[in-house]
Amino acid sequence: MSMLALGVFLVLLGVSLAVYLLTASPVARVPHERRLPPGAAPKSPLEQGVDRLEDGVAWVLRKRGWNPFPARNLELAGIKMAQASVVTTIIALTVGVFMLGYALGGAGLGFIAGIMVPLLSRTYISVLTNKRRAAFGEQLESTLEVIASALRAGHSLPSALDSVAADAQSPTAEEFARIVNEGRLGLDLVAAMRETAVRMDNEDFGWIADAVAIQRDVGGNLSEVLDRVGDTIRERSGLAKQVRALSADGRISGQVMMILPLGMAAFSAWRTPGFFTMFTQGAGLVLVMICAVLYVVGFFWLRRLTDVKY
Repeated sequence: MSMLALGVFLVLLGVSLAVYLLTASPVARVPHERRLPPGAAPKSPLEQGVDRLEDGVAWVLRKRGWNPFPARNLELAGIKMAQASVVTTIIALTVGVFMLGYALGGAGLGFIAGIMVPLLSRTYISVLTNKRRAAFGEQLESTLEVIASALRAGHSLPSALDSVAADAQSPTAEEFARIVNEGRLGLDLVAAMRETAVRMDNEDFGWIADAVAIQRDVGGNLSEVLDRVGDTIRERSGLAKQVRALSADGRISGQVMMILPLGMAAFSAWRTPGFFTMFTQGAGLVLVMICAVLYVVGFFWLRRLTDVKY
């Protein structure tokens, strides 16, 4: 099959899928008019079409059991959109980028550009998750001080956690609100804290949960125990900052090495537009695909080398 035939086939496939999702009625739902709040204006036909498309995507995800972007990962990244809305947005972007690449450089460029959209989307969600977990770890010292102060003032542990959920910054507020709500629903408080430690990938918060569990079993002054745990966490945080400062050179070098090929390609395309015509067909296209694969491998390799464990 030629590249032109492949491009036409993919375009027709995308259009057929969009038409099916827009016209099919995958699930029985309450009419849209009955789900509107009192006094709310009805949605436009375009908004209703988007809703039907999202309903179709949600039905496909439930029917096939396929979760390219699990709701748990979206929640960890702090994304408030529903899973079906995220998948629908990524599908629309993929089709749009493919058609743009197809118009600019043929089916090969369109296929490569379209494949990059879901890959970059997963990378973006991973970056948001890591940033959210890092923010939770940075806020942990002040959070522990608030809990210890509330305990010294005579509050119970659930009340102290509730005060953190009400006054702390994001993401600490959301995670502690989750702990409090799970405790109100009957889940053991220590188990909820340990689950949060796993969700946030934070060993220090796991120590706090262990301290609470030990104090509950053997007794003692929990505020003093938390103060000692806080001192340990503070020392670990200082060591972590020192490690990051020493490894900053390697991380910046890796970022420069990843940006340099793209920058040189953009500059060459600007100065000599005809230079890249050899990469739009035949062996040149194969070389571009190989370079893209090696580029992704190099990205993860450099990331692994500069990710220092402490």
